[in-house]
Amino acid sequence: MNEFKLRREQLLAELPLNSMVVLFAGKGVKRSADADYPFAVNHNFAYLTGIDEPEAVLMIVKIRHRTTATLFIRDIDLALQKWNGKYISIDETKKISEIDSVTYLSAFESTFVSQLTRAGVNRLYLDLERLNLTDRPLAGEPFAKKIKEAYPALTLENIYPMIATMRTVKSDVEVEKIENCISVTKSAFERMVRNARNSNFEYELQAEFEYELKRIGAAPAFEMIVAGGGRSTVLHYVENNDALSEDELVLCDMGASVALYNSDISRTFPKSGKFTDRQKLLYNIVLEAMEAVFEKIKPGVMLKELNDVVVNLYEKRLKEIGLIKERSEISNYYYHGVSHFLGMDVHDVGQIENMVLVAGNVITVEPGLYVEAESIGIRIEDDVLVTEDGYRNLSESIVKTVEKIEALMNNG
Repeated sequence: MNEFKLRREQLLAELPLNSMVVLFAGKGVKRSADADYPFAVNHNFAYLTGIDEPEAVLMIVKIRHRTTATLFIRDIDLALQKWNGKYISIDETKKISEIDSVTYLSAFESTFVSQLTRAGVNRLYLDLERLNLTDRPLAGEPFAKKIKEAYPALTLENIYPMIATMRTVKSDVEVEKIENCISVTKSAFERMVRNARNSNFEYELQAEFEYELKRIGAAPAFEMIVAGGGRSTVLHYVENNDALSEDELVLCDMGASVALYNSDISRTFPKSGKFTDRQKLLYNIVLEAMEAVFEKIKPGVMLKELNDVVVNLYEKRLKEIGLIKERSEISNYYYHGVSHFLGMDVHDVGQIENMVLVAGNVITVEPGLYVEAESIGIRIEDDVLVTEDGYRNLSESIVKTVEKIEALMNNG
């Protein structure tokens, strides 16, 4: 039994009788004129099917005497295939998803209606993910409005929290995919750092990193940050268009995306190839905070507790070096959390308030220190698997100590 089928069965076990789930793969978003943004499949749909195709629809039905899964794919248009390439076939879809019932999208509406009128379905689950009031609605929202108007007695539910919870626990296959992304990131990072001393602009470093991704067949997981000097104290600086000075630290937040999974790595290094004493002092405080967080990671620990570890260590160390006098001042130099979930999304789904870690979670550990007055921003970030008895650092092989970074930059 393949992984997608196992996930569907897990979801089915959670559903009440006489219910149906409908998930949409989504479609391209118009950019301008006749151009669309690149298609990005809905990750909850892909999580349950393995299918990365626009306009596809998954229907899961659970009634007293049967459970079924049906996939609807685009009707083949021979003329459009000459412009856009071949559509996925029914046989290919069956092989990937291990769903026996695959048909064309033109049959979706009649099939859907028959489940309501003949099979006795009285509860419909849709993916109604929404982080903000101003977000562009996903396909589930307009469908929900349409169906609620036509079938006012039908109960509508949001399947998103249920799938998000499932996605927080990664299988061995998912961990391997994330590790592959990390391996690609390592290769691209090392290429970039070896060329740092001969690069004069932030975008040159970005080009080195992204060239290696493309060469390997990967894509950037997100808008890369290459921030020299004072720009590194801005958390989401992505312009990457400024000149690099010889005495600056360069903060890079980067990742690779392969087969719908991602890595998320941050490293900070000196443009010159050698840390100054002040840069080294601050850098090693951040590295010490990272190691302290690692020691805390295990099932049963709240994500908030990991951030408390960083704040407690910073209170001690930053007072020792005279950067702060009171604990309340830490927020002037460290103003983000230390961890988030990682997976099909870089800031992966399922993270809620007072979240408690369980085995199978994949999280980032990313302490930072940002001293605007000195034009120094430092962030070090690794990707970590929570295990039954602790953790495993999936990105441990990407160099991060002062000595190893300097060796890589100067010796290749």
